[in-house]
Amino acid sequence: MIIATFSDPEEQVVEKIKAVLAEDHEIECISIVDGKEMTFGDVEIRTKQRKVFFKGKEVELTPREFDVLYTLAYYHDQVRTTKQIYKAITGEDVMGDYHGIESSVYSIRKKLGRNIIQNIRGYGYQPESVNLVTNYFPNIA
Repeated sequence: MIIATFSDPEEQVVEKIKAVLAEDHEIECISIVDGKEMTFGDVEIRTKQRKVFFKGKEVELTPREFDVLYTLAYYHDQVRTTKQIYKAITGEDVMGDYHGIESSVYSIRKKLGRNIIQNIRGYGYQPESVNLVTNYFPNIA
């Protein structure tokens, strides 16, 4: 795991990253603040603002719920296991709070509708629709 603060010198952060990469771990962590706006079904995800809208109305999600929903939308064409979702959000490959991911999926379904996230029995989760529209706005702050 890499822990860095804004006050860390750039060289120190780079060294931390090199050290982790040298350990030969598979790292699959996604960047949530990437300027993408995603829409699937009646759900719109605005990543820069970390906001979610359902049928045009803003829905309050916890930071973890937002991360889970974004991860599923990001990998919209793949079924993701609880472990893969956890790893994409935290960057950690160790046994973690996978139950927290399942709880987040439950809460997202309560807020956005039961069918918004499909459970692929025996494997994991996938958003309701693979007809995802992604808009990239690099100049939006």
